[in-house]
Amino acid sequence: MFVVLFVTVAYAVLIALHAWMIRRHRLAGAYEPRAARWLAARFGPLPPPRSAGPVLARREAKAFDRLLTGDLDPAEYRALMAAVAAQDAVERPLKVPDPLF
Repeated sequence: MFVVLFVTVAYAVLIALHAWMIRRHRLAGAYEPRAARWLAARFGPLPPPRSAGPVLARREAKAFDRLLTGDLDPAEYRALMAAVAAQDAVERPLKVPDPLF
């Protein structure tokens, strides 16, 4: 009896967490169980799904593939990676905590 109660509570918690993720961080193509989608919809309209992959990561992966195949020489690759790093620094600046002493 204890095992059945434990499994039921664990399943309910997982569905609730899935519903929370759907409400807060919905991604295109992500698996959404029907029960979690139904529960998330009880709290208002569902947000539209966002793109799953960042654009800069895709640009970096494509440039690396082109470098390996020989379509891109190393100097062009370094210049492209510098541009990607500069754009990433603008979009997500690095925040360093203050020193403790």
